[in-house]
Amino acid sequence: MESTRASRPTSSADLGEHSIGVEDKKLIIRIRWWDCCQLISWPDHLLYNVSALIRGNDAETRIIRKTIARYAILSSVLAWRSISLRVLTRYPTDDHLLDSGLLTKEELALFKTINVRVDPHQVDDRTRLTNVEMLMTIEDEPKWFVPINWIQTMMVRCFEKGTLGHTNELRVLLDALEKYRNGFFQLFIYDWIAIPLVYTQVSTISVYGYFAFALIGRQFPSQNEYREVVDMYVPIFTILQFLFYVGWLKVGEDLMFPFGADDEDFEFNYILERNLEMAFLIVDELHNQVPPVYVESLDDKVELMHTRASIRLSNHPQRQHLRKYRMKEDAMQISREPSLKPGNKCTPASGKTSELSFADFDYMANGPREKKPQS
Repeated sequence: MESTRASRPTSSADLGEHSIGVEDKKLIIRIRWWDCCQLISWPDHLLYNVSALIRGNDAETRIIRKTIARYAILSSVLAWRSISLRVLTRYPTDDHLLDSGLLTKEELALFKTINVRVDPHQVDDRTRLTNVEMLMTIEDEPKWFVPINWIQTMMVRCFEKGTLGHTNELRVLLDALEKYRNGFFQLFIYDWIAIPLVYTQVSTISVYGYFAFALIGRQFPSQNEYREVVDMYVPIFTILQFLFYVGWLKVGEDLMFPFGADDEDFEFNYILERNLEMAFLIVDELHNQVPPVYVESLDDKVELMHTRASIRLSNHPQRQHLRKYRMKEDAMQISREPSLKPGNKCTPASGKTSELSFADFDYMANGPREKKPQS
């Protein structure tokens, strides 16, 4: 019996099911990665409302605004250091927060008295733990919500003292604070509930297993004397497929955890520095600041300018479809005839029903289209 060739050219259906699985996994990871990016809390919206509603340049009001800004940054540090390796290595303990000025000694003492007991299996008698274990047990408790509660209490006290003149102003501040808090809460959920491990394992094992069998199944065994021997020692297309699909898997694995310290992960250190700078700028330096306005400015002409580089760029202004449509003079005459009932079609004197299509309106608006010679 003649020996048959054990390998055949690779068809598009060889990796069809595997490509669907890999693409599905990439889609889920991309959506998850982008959702995490959108859930990063920025304090600008909250602090703009604080600066607009808690007004005053006296020392007490300025301290209130700056304290709210500091608590907002403190809550982000406490939240992100539980999920981001960059923030954890920068602020590993509460003493580092004290040294950076985000916490005072009185606030730190109050902060350490707050115990969060969520795990029922947590050790009750902490006296049996060593100093290192005690430190890890206390600082592993996520207490990022405590500064947000302090902000809420300060807002309510401002309303009670009359700094906030109406309950609507307090409602605006509390809504902005809730939106700021919700970003941390949602990030904690994404960090806690990962993509099911069985899903990632099936996608990875199926691809690696397929190429393990392809390594053997796509070899060219020796042929008999009646068959043409194909001298192909290196499976080029199989190698390319392996690089493509395994490369996709590696990209998905890198995007599954965007809170690390790699180059493609979120830059939480930059975000913290930016937020700190913007926070105190909004509530203090820019508070109640506006350039002077003069009567002469009413006569100032505002004109949008172009540079030599921008004037050469193509411009495509918005144009409506019926911009060239013109009605006939008799059609624009006011009609005194009774309007038609709903559902009736317009029937002219000839008795034929008039039905205008979109092509008819296009013809009336833009005229007949030029017929180009068929190639």
